[in-house]
Amino acid sequence: MSNDHRVSVRRLRTIAAFVVISLSATAAAQAQTPTRRAVVESLDSAFFDDSVVHEIRLTINSRDWQALKDHFMENTYYPCDFKWNDQAVRNIGIRSRGTGSRNGTKPGLRVDFNRYTTDQTFLGLKSFVLRNNTQDASNLHERLGMLMMRRLGLPAPREAFTTLYVNNEYAGLYTIVESIDKAFLEKEFGDDEGYLYKYDYPEGAEPYYFEYRGSDPASYVPSPFTPETHEADPKPEVIEQFVWAINETNSAVFRSAIAAYVDIEQFVRFAAVENFIAERDGLLGFWGMNNFYTYRASNSTFFRFIAWDKSEAFTGGAEYGVLKNIDTASWLQNRLMGRAMTFPDLYDTYLDTLLECARSAAEPPSTGDDTRPWLERELEREYQQIRSLVLSDPARPFTNDEFAAAIDALRVFAADRGGFVTREVGRLRESR
Repeated sequence: MSNDHRVSVRRLRTIAAFVVISLSATAAAQAQTPTRRAVVESLDSAFFDDSVVHEIRLTINSRDWQALKDHFMENTYYPCDFKWNDQAVRNIGIRSRGTGSRNGTKPGLRVDFNRYTTDQTFLGLKSFVLRNNTQDASNLHERLGMLMMRRLGLPAPREAFTTLYVNNEYAGLYTIVESIDKAFLEKEFGDDEGYLYKYDYPEGAEPYYFEYRGSDPASYVPSPFTPETHEADPKPEVIEQFVWAINETNSAVFRSAIAAYVDIEQFVRFAAVENFIAERDGLLGFWGMNNFYTYRASNSTFFRFIAWDKSEAFTGGAEYGVLKNIDTASWLQNRLMGRAMTFPDLYDTYLDTLLECARSAAEPPSTGDDTRPWLERELEREYQQIRSLVLSDPARPFTNDEFAAAIDALRVFAADRGGFVTREVGRLRESR
């Protein structure tokens, strides 16, 4: 027996053992009661109320604010005071954040309540993100994209618009984004003791599609999978085992092997929703995988995928191909998705989810005189919330005409996407 074959046998035995452990842990997580979820979420629900535009005020030393903007590519924290409505928190930390969205005129911000004061929180939150939307002239891709993910039952952060004032001067319109952290994990999964990784696509690196890079765990962690918890001991070997199972198991055992690491049906649904919103920079991105978190409980090998950063959603247009960047023949794109789509039931799950998205986007109102479908209604609702605030934003990197054009493009998408997807799914099924 060859050494490679011995390794494969050992891995498959390990996988079989992990299946039982992981499925038990998954069942326990899913047994979290609705009451427990409601208690966790109710603490900060007003802060993520998207029916209003919030107002956040930061008071910071003017030299520190200028230094943050001058050195926006750095992650240096600066102390300041925070106020929302009548609630104030002193001595918090802020820093510049983002990848392509980093900006010295209108910096995106990470807000940490416990940076300088141990265990300090705000409405149960240790942190949140102020997204500057500098890559999206409409300012709506992020909000609409995350709403669609959540409407389809997939883990995604809550969001709302806010005006930001720094030292009593209007700094622009921002989006409040829920941090993917322990508070989010407790709310979403009823467990925050496990291993959270952010997928960080290294700028300038070759695209990555879940291909196997060998048995060295350092090939996967801390790049491109960056540990957000258990940083001192992130257990990278589990990710290596996961990627091995994706690539090296044969078709006969693939489904049972991969079940130890991921709910493959949910993964396919995740990819389908991203496709429906024409996400060009996600799991099936044009530049490799990007913009997601993964989480596994401490007593499990089972990973859950969490949506992140939808600034590139909708940019593919209303006729974005329903099989875009899915290659089942050579797996040249996402290996896990390519293998999944070779199974007829998972292929059907993917197409069914696309149709579910189309129905959700077309859902009529339950009351009121506005009879437009949900996606068109929601787009116009959010547009009316922010129009005057965008036009008066002193730091926006887009002209008024570019803002108007971006909104019009979204209107075309909202009106046409569902019909296009429905027709394409029908055509694919007829051709099988």
